[in-house]
Amino acid sequence: MNHLKDSRIWCVLLLLISCVVMNGCTKENDSSITKTNHALSLQNDAKTISYSKKLDALVQKLHLTNDENVESDVRQKKIEEFTQELNLLLNEPESVEMKDGELVEKFDNNLTILTKLFQIKSGQLNVRVMNYRAPTTVTGTIGGKYTFIQWWSTKELVHAQMLENDGPELTTDFIVRDSEHGIQLSLGGHVSIYHPNPVFVDLWELSGQKWAQKSIDVGKMKLPDAWELNKDVDELILENRQHESMSIEVLDHGDGFLINSDESEQNIIIEFSKSGEVRIDSEHSLTSDTHSEQQSYELIQEKYSENGIVIKYPQITKLEDAEKQKSLNQLLKNEALKRLHEYGYSDSGAHLEIDYEIKRQSERFLSIEYTGIRYVKKAAYPNHIFYTTNLDMKQASKLRLSDLIKIEKPFIELLKSGKFTAVEPAQKGLIGNFTQDKLNQSLTDADVLEGSAEESESDTFSYLTSDSLGISIPVVHAAGDHAEYEIRLQQIPDDMKQNKELWKELSPVVDQSASVVNGGKLDTNQYEIEESQSFRTTFEGFGKVRFVSTYGYTEGFRKYFFFLLDNKGHIVYPFPEFYGNHGWVAFYGGVKAVAFKDVNNDGLKDVIIIANVDNGIGGPDRTEPFPMAGIYFQRKNKTFTILPALDQALNDKGHNQTIKDVIQYVSKQRINVN
Repeated sequence: MNHLKDSRIWCVLLLLISCVVMNGCTKENDSSITKTNHALSLQNDAKTISYSKKLDALVQKLHLTNDENVESDVRQKKIEEFTQELNLLLNEPESVEMKDGELVEKFDNNLTILTKLFQIKSGQLNVRVMNYRAPTTVTGTIGGKYTFIQWWSTKELVHAQMLENDGPELTTDFIVRDSEHGIQLSLGGHVSIYHPNPVFVDLWELSGQKWAQKSIDVGKMKLPDAWELNKDVDELILENRQHESMSIEVLDHGDGFLINSDESEQNIIIEFSKSGEVRIDSEHSLTSDTHSEQQSYELIQEKYSENGIVIKYPQITKLEDAEKQKSLNQLLKNEALKRLHEYGYSDSGAHLEIDYEIKRQSERFLSIEYTGIRYVKKAAYPNHIFYTTNLDMKQASKLRLSDLIKIEKPFIELLKSGKFTAVEPAQKGLIGNFTQDKLNQSLTDADVLEGSAEESESDTFSYLTSDSLGISIPVVHAAGDHAEYEIRLQQIPDDMKQNKELWKELSPVVDQSASVVNGGKLDTNQYEIEESQSFRTTFEGFGKVRFVSTYGYTEGFRKYFFFLLDNKGHIVYPFPEFYGNHGWVAFYGGVKAVAFKDVNNDGLKDVIIIANVDNGIGGPDRTEPFPMAGIYFQRKNKTFTILPALDQALNDKGHNQTIKDVIQYVSKQRINVN
């Protein structure tokens, strides 16, 4: 019994000892957690203090850059330090705690900041674009601008990058959007290379945690006469020298920019498709056209959007006859949406975007061209869509090619004779691949869409412009899916015309095109045209022309050659030899930039070209391609001249990377070529 009693006593003692030990451990553990939390709090406080100190130090450095009593070399160095340290500071999570206005005030209004929230496929993304303008007393009026982008999905994942480093661009607005290539950033703003400041648009794509600049693919483009588009390497620059002020802002739907001039009739719209292709058009092209005849109605835009299919089409307003307007609008809508019969009810992986252009708008005729791209998941390539609608406004009915033209052997021979001009010069010879019987059938059935009540269906369409008849025929995908050919109305013989009453009202509008100087057509067997660097433009001494960049061969070596052509492909003017041809070989696909600008302020537009060259040798002795720049100055006697010493200087000194580099260097020279 005593033995059992002793055992119970020992158990109680052991239990008491265990409780004491465990209680001590718990207290020690609680103390450890408390110490850890306190340490983390101290670390966060230290980080905040560290960030605050860095911010204050950066502000002090900014004050030094603005102090005109400090030597300019010292101020320039402080500018470099300030921008580099600002970029580092923007990568810290604490930097997103401050609002835009607070940051601007902190830096004494030396920064402009804009922050936006975007909803993308991966979730919400905050994006902040920040501009810094260095003192002009140090950097001059052209350069000295810095652009930073900061982005974060959560406050723990903050990234920043300097996009513009001591350049002439100042961003005023931006877009972030999903595209087929990933997340893209489009910046819009001003370029301070001369007055009035042109506007720019450039494109960036997020790769990993870094933004990389991408080339902009300009698709459909329609600019009023006063506007000029220059492509400076990977950047679009638009200018209107007739107006003192221009602004750029994001469109309401968020897929492009609106460029405002001080005259509202001259506004420009730049829109991005999901494929990345860019459309440039006049804001008022829907209601007016530089080649339109007078009309008593206006056009507005409507849009069908459903299940990945977007089709834009026009509707008529302000027509006195309300019943006729209703009938015409129903006809326009039906014609525009007939592609739904072919594509609208296909698999859910299809995506279709169709836009339109008014080709002719008059009291009697309305001609509309629809173009677009169709994508299908897992398809080998996208399809390019083309169709048209032509209306007889008087009869409130649709017009087909056969209503205007006798589809007979003489007209088909005219089409194949070369008197029709290919809208895209590369497609010039495709018409010859069609037999006479095939063309006869295609033209007879022209202007009938799938889903139409007509028995025959065709992918051949016609349209009217201010002075021409256009015909579109289907071609293989590799050649573009469709090809367009135009002929002046005055060149069509009377015996081929079908309806004399209609033709009486088809009087063409006079077009002041360039006069032919040399008369001969450009030999495309001798010169290969680089289409991406060939543009329609206007020169004071030549009128409306097409500037073409080409490659040709001299003594077995590829060289660059540049021409002005009229609308029939005749040579109006051959440019002098390009500076980069001397001792070097043209790099295929190497024309990087072409710009038409009055560089020497004499009232005449000049031509700036930047193109890559190499030594034309393969193997280990090959030289990597490098840029060469050259300037053609326009003279009053309808010629262009070169200044070899100037070309040599701007290339030797490295001012040949971008159009802005060239202009910045040449603007400091005094040049008179007349």
